[in-house]
Amino acid sequence: MSQYVLLRIQSLQEELESLKKIVSSQLLHTSRKKTSIKGLWKDFEIHDEDFTDARMAIFKDANNWQE
Repeated sequence: MSQYVLLRIQSLQEELESLKKIVSSQLLHTSRKKTSIKGLWKDFEIHDEDFTDARMAIFKDANNWQE
């Protein structure tokens, strides 16, 4: 009986971990409120890829910095 209970608890823990991953993934992909940029930049669109490119440009020489 105790072996069954331990296996059932382990199964439930795995299910909860899976559910946690699904929920956190959904939370990350929910639509966010857009920030209004007024003036010169009002018709300019900034996407996630732009931030990725900027990070890569900033840190491209980070590995060589320590030499």
